[in-house]
Amino acid sequence: MSIILSALLALATQDAAAAEKAPAPAAKEAPLPEKIPAKTRDEDVPSVKIRTSSNGDIVEEYREGGQVRMVKVTPKRGKAYYIMDNNGDGRLDRADAEAAGGVVPVSWVIATW
Repeated sequence: MSIILSALLALATQDAAAAEKAPAPAAKEAPLPEKIPAKTRDEDVPSVKIRTSSNGDIVEEYREGGQVRMVKVTPKRGKAYYIMDNNGDGRLDRADAEAAGGVVPVSWVIATW
């Protein structure tokens, strides 16, 4: 039994000595990823602001680049409707129509699936 233990001990010390003498393989350096430019202002990030008005209507403002692009109004009773900036001038179409004295356009969701 002592012969087996001494043989195992000799093998273990030989493996440890061989590991110390062998040079460690050189670690390959991974290439650095390309830098992604950070946004400079919080206004540039698209955001949604949700608020509840005093009559219970839920108003969601969708902003991008510091401008309101769309407003979704969900009345306390009834279906939701949208007011959008379709031409990208920074003014909602409802405000354009009111300024021109015309009809106020409203978008209604007719069907969803």
